[in-house]
Order: sequence, then C-alpha cells, then structure tokens
Amino acid sequence: MLDAYRSPLLLLVQMNIQRDYEDAFQSWYYHHVPKLLEIPGWHWGRRYKGVKGDTKWLALYAVEDMEALTRVMAVDNANKDARAIAERSLFDGIPGKTDVISNVYEQLSGGHLCNPFLRNDHYLSVVMADVADPSKEAEWNAWYDHSHVPNLVKIPGYLSGARFRIKSDPRFGQKKMGPKYLALYEWEGPHCLETLGNPETMRPEAKAELAEWHSYGLPLAKNTAWNVYEPIATWRSFRQE
Repeated sequence: MLDAYRSPLLLLVQMNIQRDYEDAFQSWYYHHVPKLLEIPGWHWGRRYKGVKGDTKWLALYAVEDMEALTRVMAVDNANKDARAIAERSLFDGIPGKTDVISNVYEQLSGGHLCNPFLRNDHYLSVVMADVADPSKEAEWNAWYDHSHVPNLVKIPGYLSGARFRIKSDPRFGQKKMGPKYLALYEWEGPHCLETLGNPETMRPEAKAELAEWHSYGLPLAKNTAWNVYEPIATWRSFRQE
C-alpha cells in the first residue's frame, strides 16, 4: 500500500539522441531542468544514462499536482508558464531525437517520492508493461504488488521499489506514449548489473524471481521494456512552497 500521505506525480521522459547531436542535447538539458524547477510545484529533477537496455537517456521529475503540471504541459499556451513555453520551443528545435516517451504517472505503491524513494543517487532499474488481457489486470496487479515487488526488494542489492500508473488529463492533452504501468527499483550500484541484471551471474534469489516473472507475470503482459540507468545529475527546487 502507498504511504498515507499523498505522493507527487512523476513525469518520465525517455529518449535516444543521434550521436552527432548528443553534445548539444547534453548542454541544453543542464540548463533545462533548473528552468523547470523555477516553476511552482516542480520539486526535483533527475537525469540518468542507460547502461542496459534500448533507451539511453532518462529524466524524472516530481510534480506536486495537476495544477503544477499544467503550468508546463497544458495544451493551451494561455495556461502555461512563460518559462515552459520557451523551454518547449528549445526542445522542439533539438535535432536527432528518437524513441521519445513522455508520460505522467500516479504512484500506486512504495515509498513517497524522495522520502525516501529516489532521494539518493542510485542505479535505477526501470520496467514498463501493459496488461495483455484487461480481465486479468486486477489479478496481475495483485501479484505485482503483493508478491513480485516485495520479493525483489528483499534481495541484497535492491534498496527500494515502487509502482506507477499512467495518469491522463484533458488539460495537458496527455497521450499514452508507452506502457500503462511503470516499476522503478533502486539498486546499490554498478555491481548489481551482474548480481541482479545478468541471468548468468545473478544471485539465486534474483534468478528465482526472474523465473516467476517469465512463468506468471510475463504471459499476462505485453509491450514490456526493461532498462537500467546510472544517475548523472540531480536538481532540487530552492523555493519555499
């Protein structure tokens, strides 16, 4: 069960960048995140670089509520913060972007964002999935929340885990750009790529849970994706809210 206090919304942005444009992309991003955190209700932003999987760049943002979100993502510019309009224009002008996913999620389980979840710079395992059969969705979620995640976070190397579900709202025209469900797991560090992420060398407990995923969780899922990221930068809002 999610903690009694309300967790912020989570904005996830994933993409790849053609190699020729990576330097310009990185330079822009280091100015971009602080600009967003000047906007009321935007608490923190984190950037990650992929070390396993198909998508190289990841950014996560904690956003207080839908009102704060619309200041940046509203369909109508009249409802947007001027800084967000300027940043969007710059983003649209960056060439070489591919495989872009930008989704807003509400949290279903796990620790409150940054208290303690995602509070420190840890490796991050990111799992996305849809449920193949809607009639099995409740069953799949129950297994995920009450068996799969609790079993994973008991394994040495796992620090925490949390689950999220896409949240849509007509005010910001959110379109489902990736799978509906998201799971985030914090790992201790790079050694976990072998002990938790490599089927040939992973810990026995991790191998057992992977077998359970393949025998039960995966057959009920579709559009699955798994990436592992190392942290590269963190920003926090300095405003008093």
